[in-house]
Amino acid sequence: MYVDHITLQDLIKYQGVKCEVLQGYYYDGNRDMRIRDEVKKLFELRLKYKKEENPLQEIIKLILNSIYGKTILSPIESKITIVDDKDAIRYAIRNYNHIVKFEGLDGSDKTIFKLTKSICRHFNFCPLGVNILSMSKRIMNEVFCTAEDMGLQIFYQDTDSMHLYNEDIPKLAAEFKKRYGRELIGKNLGQFHSDFAEITPGKQSLAYKSIFCGKKTYIDLLTNDLNEVAFHCRMKGVKQDVIALTANEMFPEAIQCYYNEDKNIHIPVGTYDKDSEFSLMKLYKALYDGQEIAFDLCKSCQPCFAEKFNFSITTKTSFIR
Repeated sequence: MYVDHITLQDLIKYQGVKCEVLQGYYYDGNRDMRIRDEVKKLFELRLKYKKEENPLQEIIKLILNSIYGKTILSPIESKITIVDDKDAIRYAIRNYNHIVKFEGLDGSDKTIFKLTKSICRHFNFCPLGVNILSMSKRIMNEVFCTAEDMGLQIFYQDTDSMHLYNEDIPKLAAEFKKRYGRELIGKNLGQFHSDFAEITPGKQSLAYKSIFCGKKTYIDLLTNDLNEVAFHCRMKGVKQDVIALTANEMFPEAIQCYYNEDKNIHIPVGTYDKDSEFSLMKLYKALYDGQEIAFDLCKSCQPCFAEKFNFSITTKTSFIR
């Protein structure tokens, strides 16, 4: 088993493991912590833009997410080269040992080559990357293990989120503060807050019913003090509007729903209450019961494109998942 120092500490603390170190790398100098300051700057900048409803906050979010991916980048094993047609034969002769495939570019005098790329010069910053991953797990372990020690029920957990009873949150936050000396609830780095979108601004949404089908596939029926109803849906690889469209087609007798992109929630139409039968809930119940359902991603309001090796682009008419 390969671990870094953060994971090893957590294994000992939370699992009580005893281990023998066979071999490894260690650093006898000071650790470079400058990345913390840079991440904090970006995080605060995103909060500022988000408060202003500036779409730049999405760019900052992508930059923050890419820090981990870039530091632990997998080897790049191929590269693309474009040469003039008049030089293509000479280029092929000189590089034939590395060429995977080649093709002429439509409407041009260029040829595109795909070649194998040696990983001898590949570089990443995995000592930092594995620390980022381990620290993200530690942040979650602190909360999960505290909840488990208290006998609280966690219904679903993901990389950075969990589902638990709303009334248990104050008890969990108090115990967390006692153990770690930090505030659990908030919107700063390392803190947690409700991720459910508000149906009406200023009115907190809570999950009245939930169906968990598997990893990154679940639905929450949201309601608030005004007895409004909406749905928080997740299904990895399937667009939100396709989920609603498929549910409405499969269960036309149920309350129909549509996806509100601005609020990032699904809204039912017609007359209903929180105990009505909704098409979305019936869809997830069918998945939970083991029914196989095909989703055509091309039914989305956004077109599906297929980009070919020679850079030509076609519109897909069907993409079943």
